[in-house]
Parts: sequence; C-alpha cells; structure tokens
Amino acid sequence: MVRHSNVEGFTVETKDIVIVGGGIHGACAARFASVAGLSTLLLERGDFAEATSSRSSKMAHGGLRYLEMFDFEQVFEGIKARENLFETAGNLVTPESFLIPVPRGAWFFKLKLGIGLFLYDLMVKNQSRKHRWIPRKKLTFEGFTSDRQDLEGCFLYTDGLMSDARLVIENLLLAGKSGAEWRNYADVTSISPTQDGERLVQWKDHLTGKEFSVKAKVVLNCTGPWVADLCKSSNQQKVPQVKFSRGIHLLFPYAWKGPSLFLPMPGKSRYYFVWPHPAGTMVGTTEREVSSAEADPTPWKDEIEEVLARIRRDLPNTGLATTPPHYCFAGVRTIALRGTTRGTARLSRKHIWLDESGMLTLVGGKYTTASWTSLEGVNLALKKLGTSVLPHTVSNTPLLGSMTEQDKNQVEGELIGAGYSHTASERLIRRLGARASRVMIFEDGNVELSPGVTIGEVKLSILEENARTVEDIMRRRLELEYLPGHGLDVVDRIGSIVKEMVVESSDVEMQVARYKERMGAIQSLLSAPF
Repeated sequence: MVRHSNVEGFTVETKDIVIVGGGIHGACAARFASVAGLSTLLLERGDFAEATSSRSSKMAHGGLRYLEMFDFEQVFEGIKARENLFETAGNLVTPESFLIPVPRGAWFFKLKLGIGLFLYDLMVKNQSRKHRWIPRKKLTFEGFTSDRQDLEGCFLYTDGLMSDARLVIENLLLAGKSGAEWRNYADVTSISPTQDGERLVQWKDHLTGKEFSVKAKVVLNCTGPWVADLCKSSNQQKVPQVKFSRGIHLLFPYAWKGPSLFLPMPGKSRYYFVWPHPAGTMVGTTEREVSSAEADPTPWKDEIEEVLARIRRDLPNTGLATTPPHYCFAGVRTIALRGTTRGTARLSRKHIWLDESGMLTLVGGKYTTASWTSLEGVNLALKKLGTSVLPHTVSNTPLLGSMTEQDKNQVEGELIGAGYSHTASERLIRRLGARASRVMIFEDGNVELSPGVTIGEVKLSILEENARTVEDIMRRRLELEYLPGHGLDVVDRIGSIVKEMVVESSDVEMQVARYKERMGAIQSLLSAPF
C-alpha cells in the first residue's frame, strides 16, 4: 500500500497570492486566483470547512427575510448566485420547494410576502420555480391540510439545499486543477512585511510539527470569525469590528414527506426552517449573539429546548413532533459592523473587503454568494498586482462533480456493474457527482464497509481530497456524523485505513477515541429530558 503525505516535497518560494482560511470563501478565492494565472497557496489551520462552512443551514437561498430590511441588493445577488449554483454544482445544490403558512386574517403579512416573492421571481430562470399561492381548502401537505382553520393558506416558492462541506472540497479540487496548492492543518504563525514590499508568511504543520515560510505578493485573509485575530497578529491598522451570531440545527431520523417549511417566529425578521436531509429531517436555526467564536461548538441545552418547543407549537400533528432528534450541531456566523448597535437578527449579511498594505481582509459574507464575494476579492488582488481582472462569467465554470442526467445514468451503470449496491451508488453520485466512478480505482475487492459506505471513497478522500485525520473523513468528506449511528460501526475500520495511508497520523487510535467521545456527548445531550 502506498503511504501518503500531502506536505511532502513542499518547497519555500514566492507566491503571487497566499490565502489564509479554508472555508467556502477561501476555497472559491483559490479557484479564481489560480484561473487568473496567479501562483496560489491556501493555508487552513484545521481542516477545510472545519468551522462555519460545515455548520451552515445547508441552504442556497436568496434570503427572503432580508426583504423585510429592504436589503434588495443582498436578495437579488443571493437569487442569482443560487441559480448559478444549480447549474455549476447540480449534484451538491438542488432546488427545493418551501411552504410558508399565512395565518387567517394576516392580510398585511400575506401582502408583504406576496410582494417579496414577486421580486424573488424576477431573478428566477426556470418558470416552474416561480411562487404560487395555495388557499387553505387546497392544502394537502403534512401538518398543513385543508382542516387548518387557523390558516388563510400558504405560499409555495423555491430555494436550494446543498452539501456545504462538499462544496468547499469541490472548489478546492477545481483550484488544484488550475495549479493552486492547498494545505490543511497549516497554522499561520506570523505575517510580516519584507523589504521588497511583499509579505513573509510563516506557518507550522500541526500534524508533523514542521515549519515553513513563503513570501506573498498579496495575502487574502478569509478566516471567517477569526479575521480580526489575524489582522491584530499581523499588526494591521485596520482591525474589523464584528459581531457573532450563533445558531443550532437538529436532525431527526424522520423522512419529511412534504415540501420544506419556512416558518415565521415571534419577533421581526426571524424565521426557522424544516427541510429534508439525507439523514432524515433538519430543523433550524436559532439566533443568539455571542461574544466570541468557538472552533467546534456544541449546542446548549436551552437552544435545543427552543427548537423542540417550536416544533411542538407549530407542527403538533406531524411525525416530527414525536420523533426524538438523533444529532445536533452549532455554528457561528460573522457579521460586519457598520456603526450600528442593532442586534444580529437585524444586521446586514453584506460583506466588506478591507485593504491594507498587501493584505485584503474579508469581513462577513453569505455562503450562497461566496463565489461572487471571493471573485471580488481576487479582482482587488489582481488590481494590486497590475493584472487584468477576471470577468464575472468565470463563476459559470462547472465544478468537477457537476453532471448531466445522461452523465448520472452512465456513472450509475458503471457503479452497479462493478458490484456497488443501489444505496452506495446513489450516495456516491449525490456526494461526488461525475467523480463517483473514481472510487473504483481505490477498491481492494471489498467494496462496502457498511451499506452505502465504501472503502474506495475513504481512500479517495485521503489521496485526492487531503483528508488527514479520522475526523476529516467522518465529519467532512463522508459526512457520517449526521447519520443515525454516526458511522460508529465503521470508524475503527476507517481509522485503520488512515493509519495505513497517512504518514503523519501517528495518533489514529486517539483520533478514533475522540470521535467516539464527541458522538457520545451529543447522544447524552439529546437523551436528556426536554
């Protein structure tokens, strides 16, 4: 067996651009910078998509609620970006119908929503995805049927669902195809100016202890909640002012039968969602302002109670109300301050780029519009380097997993013909798209570790996607943490593959133990009385 290390052979050199932060914005920036012909290096102190970018609501949406704040630019950008994702990342971002219930007598709420959805529709390419009004007598959805005397009816409209962590990996893969280098577990220890006007970036590989230096003509700070920390440690004068908004999601082992739900909450501009997930049904999110960002937060008991109380109140006659959740996760959003003291629910998600002496710092931003936000940052870098900027159409390039229906049928036929079960082939295609058949290269005859989980995908995640630890594979490459059972039946076997293939992973037994411990803590939290 070939042993693999993704830092082996790295040489110190000068890069046109060094990107710090391996979430969705950093990944997209690496993709565009490499397409522009810039020598590009991305450094992530943990794993790619480890923090905010794997803890989103997993929706690609225009942000209907922003219409209440008259943030039309943000909404229109979101809708256009969502439509673009449907076309360029179709295996990871898919259209989904959402239902919005309107209480009886709430004529102003109905009028406001109707206007908002009409504006939403102006940017929709596919006519079948435009909204429509469904009066109460024609409601036939789970929890929202014609006998709901408290309702006037419901609006039905379209937004998108996505696999957030996989979208980060796909952008990195496309960046790599154009020559970008991307390193995880690369902790930037210092950024300092050099006499020739460039920046010396020093970083340490967490897993090997090796230290490296690279010179950068431009540095992009895409570290999300930690942008201010990097600015301070780099002696930047422009230190961004931010607020943090924390939210949680619950997962239930229950197959949601109707369209997804967009449910208003008490308080202006606050809503929560119910939508299908490969692991069952997801419900979220909460919104609480917090003073700092945790790298790997766990939901609080009262946050879980808040979500469960909403379900009991709004969906008492559905199976969801009687099904205990099997998983939960928390994430932190970063919001740029613009001289206001308003709470996070009322602050714009619009991003800001700060430019100071060779470093461009991204503050805030939305997942759905990350591609365009990152392109804006790369174009700022190109201007600093005296190079032509990229056209907006560069974001129309399909990701490597993007596929047509004909491609899907062909790949599925190849997998089934090679002995994969329908469960495994469906899961592989949903996650890897056009790359799914590549797992066959890495098989050793024993195709599946358990239903739907293949040895080939584990090895592919190590050899092609820079997975270096057990958690990388369980939580962000195969996303087994979300499933009932959390992949605990295969974690030991996956640990043995990591130990065999990843040179620097000398503490694999500890990695496996940590994963089991975290999943156990989540189960203990959810089994408490609520």
